[in-house]
Amino acid sequence: MQFDDEFFGSPEKIALMKRSASLWSLLRESPRYAYYGRIVALSDPASGTSEILSNLAILQGASVCYYFPKAEAAELFADLERRGFSTDRHEHYWGGESAFRASKNVLDKYRMPEDLSISILNAETPQTLVADTAKLCESCEVMPVPGAIMRGKVLRGINLVATDGTGRPVASASSFFNHHPNSPRATDVFWGALATREDRRGEKIALLLGAKAIVHMWENEGARGFITGVRADNLSSQALCNKLGVADSEWIYASCLNTELLGGSSITK
Repeated sequence: MQFDDEFFGSPEKIALMKRSASLWSLLRESPRYAYYGRIVALSDPASGTSEILSNLAILQGASVCYYFPKAEAAELFADLERRGFSTDRHEHYWGGESAFRASKNVLDKYRMPEDLSISILNAETPQTLVADTAKLCESCEVMPVPGAIMRGKVLRGINLVATDGTGRPVASASSFFNHHPNSPRATDVFWGALATREDRRGEKIALLLGAKAIVHMWENEGARGFITGVRADNLSSQALCNKLGVADSEWIYASCLNTELLGGSSITK
């Protein structure tokens, strides 16, 4: 897997992504692991989840396990903290056919503001637009992924960007396959990284981009599940997800943080 120099964010986050990219090159053939550009993660809980998360955090600075049962979170976090790590969690939102149908309804009901143009980031996209899209994500406290991921050069998926008449990004949304083809979660895809410029909020732009990403991935790429992590107190993101049929589940994203190496207490909003 080849990465270029399009990494964005703080020096600590860039270092995290470079470490994870190197680790992914070693682990990508194992169905146990998942990846969409931020960190190598556990696709599912497994025997020894706590030890695996700890080891991944030692190597990367952070790790996460998707589909971790909410009922078992306290025990896992207590064990990780006994091992000397910090912990974090996002509620695991998931949508299947309900997300596809809700997204189709949203696209039928609403229209994108006429002054905006929609584009898909790809290998030919100017570096300035990719970098500006990453800055938009950062301004919304969303950690951007490397440019090679955003452009679809490494993972199958889509990164949509809405730009205004000056060519500046107004909003973005993305979705990528992040599980191994032999994983039980193979057709579940990462979806999210929704960001809207502050002066254009309230126009349903992120809602429409998020819906477009879901419909594209369902109709063109064979995705059958959409996963995203949402903090329990992030009511606006929860409301947007619910409108698109992506709802809270019995799981969480369980994160293990090596704060000394990570240089902070969280990966993303």
